[in-house]
Amino acid sequence: MTILCAAACTKVEEPPAPAASDQHAAVQETRVKKWVEYRDGKVVWEFRGDLLRYYENPERVEADGLIVDFYENEKYSTTLTADHGTMHRGSSDMQATGNVIIENVKGTRVETESIQYQDEQERIFTDDFVTILRGNKKITGYGLETDPKLNETLIKRDVVAKTIDRSR
Repeated sequence: MTILCAAACTKVEEPPAPAASDQHAAVQETRVKKWVEYRDGKVVWEFRGDLLRYYENPERVEADGLIVDFYENEKYSTTLTADHGTMHRGSSDMQATGNVIIENVKGTRVETESIQYQDEQERIFTDDFVTILRGNKKITGYGLETDPKLNETLIKRDVVAKTIDRSR
């Protein structure tokens, strides 16, 4: 038996093994999508961004133009925004970096450069400089531990509190 291969025939080759740098490449990239965390059938938070990248090793989702909305008993409570964020799919822990702002429904606002969110404990941490604006108070210092609603907030060191005129 003879097989003739004309111009329409092509040689099928195995795809090359991924280069070392390809193992860290995103497996999917999408715009304006979100990742939603549920507990007992209730929304806990929504992780979204301008551009999301999904990775397999380790399993994570990265976002540019990060927005995370936190909920309590399915009621919106707080929004976190940042230039960049990562959510680890196994633990649902998150990191946010660059112009991080957390603001709750009561108007309390936290500003810093990076945070870590531990999902199981529902706690937000940073060692960076922070500014908290709450009513007519401005509190600054280094290091922060708080809950997503910003109700239980601790600044760890070099705390300075001032009364400010926010009417301007």
